[in-house]
Amino acid sequence: MKGSTLASDKLSVVVRVDVDGEQIQIAATGRVTTSSLQGLYPVVQRTKGLGGGLGVEMDLSQATIDPDALDQLQGYAALHAVPVRLAAEPANVTALPSRSLQTASRAA
Repeated sequence: MKGSTLASDKLSVVVRVDVDGEQIQIAATGRVTTSSLQGLYPVVQRTKGLGGGLGVEMDLSQATIDPDALDQLQGYAALHAVPVRLAAEPANVTALPSRSLQTASRAA
């Protein structure tokens, strides 16, 4: 059913440029999944391209991150030299069932 997913399941991204022009921050809220990462990666690449050599950081401290997405994200961040900020405690990394499992359980 359209609109039945919780708002927190949607990934929302805001790109912030430091006033001094030293760093660009990509802040995300909502739920980070392996699927939503496929939409986040191009944002990171475009931001790095537009930044003119400025440092780019992903701030996921306000997002909920699935464990498999965290593994993928750490590999991407290391490969592309993009720091990732998580919450001070890894409480935002959850072991939620995948969307396909949630959808199947709702249909039952």
